Amino acid sequence: MGVSFMNMASNYQEDSAEGGDQLSGDSGSDFSDTDTDSEASTDSDSDTEDTPQSPNQRNVCKYYNRGQCRYGEKCRDEHVCSNFLNNSCKYGTGCRLNHNRQSPSSGQDRQKRTRHSPAVAEDEEFEGPYRWQLNTGKGWKNISNDHILEAQYSLPNTKGIKIYNTSAGAVSIDFIKMRVLKKTNIKVRRMSSKDTEWLWYYRGNHCWYRYGDKGKSRPIQSSKLETEFQKDRNGSVKLTIDSTQYEICFKGMRQRNVSTGHKRTIRRRPKYEPPNSGGLHALSSRMKNMMTPSTNKTPEWQFHGRDHWHTFKNTGGCSVSSADIERCFKKNQTTMNFTVNEDNYTLDFGRMRQINQRTKAERKVRRV
Repeated sequence: MGVSFMNMASNYQEDSAEGGDQLSGDSGSDFSDTDTDSEASTDSDSDTEDTPQSPNQRNVCKYYNRGQCRYGEKCRDEHVCSNFLNNSCKYGTGCRLNHNRQSPSSGQDRQKRTRHSPAVAEDEEFEGPYRWQLNTGKGWKNISNDHILEAQYSLPNTKGIKIYNTSAGAVSIDFIKMRVLKKTNIKVRRMSSKDTEWLWYYRGNHCWYRYGDKGKSRPIQSSKLETEFQKDRNGSVKLTIDSTQYEICFKGMRQRNVSTGHKRTIRRRPKYEPPNSGGLHALSSRMKNMMTPSTNKTPEWQFHGRDHWHTFKNTGGCSVSSADIERCFKKNQTTMNFTVNEDNYTLDFGRMRQINQRTKAERKVRRV
């Protein structure tokens, strides 16, 4: 499935204890520029939570519901959504787990069903550390060049991405709830191998910080959080930083100050593994061909300010225009330099960021 991409990374503000999530942003984006405490409970492949078995005590595989049953079709327990059995699955037909109440309990019966369903067989086996797929009603189809999508998903500040030129036209993927926005007949999923390294982040006052990095987040590592998360995806972890006690709640994906009740958003994202196909130069070249929608409109380059996106213009002290950046981009350059009011900047096409060389401050850029 050949597609084109447009980055939908959002600018974030400080978390508050209350609020409502908005998924309709400005400038034509389907994603808002703010987060709130009503955000979805988990990211990535963790969009299914453990719940007790149904009242009839069927032997439901808890590891399947966590997304990683190592026995696959040989498992003796049922591979069925436990939330669905309890009539509490919030994802409905968009759930990536089985919603067949008559699901066979033996691996042998499941193997028979798999042979008649290519889509099910494809669920179990795939190459590489991850795979992104869309289902438009005709079974799951791989998204070509999905490392571009994976690179954006690995960034904790990215809420979603817009994909162009699919068989269903342009679709917007919400990374937080792992769903396609405004098109209920289309499903999206990300599958990953058991060896995926998951990193944990919390949102600070100005940017995202990874647990385990230098600073106040150091008392607990991402690997420790991931271990506890795999033990109980509805559980929590307590830690102390500078004599202040915090609780990290997996179910709500929040870090809470136990004394004040103040909450911060946390996210779980995979460590990005770039493809072995030419490095950054080749990646930039593929992005050039993939990020443009099928339209005759000349692409514009924009940077994100305090509240909204601004188009690059050769005015007000800026040495480059949107057209200048587009020309460099089409030459497959990996970076370009420019100045704004005598400050030197570098535009990194691979990371889609502009960096102030004096202050090292970064801003998101996009091509629309």
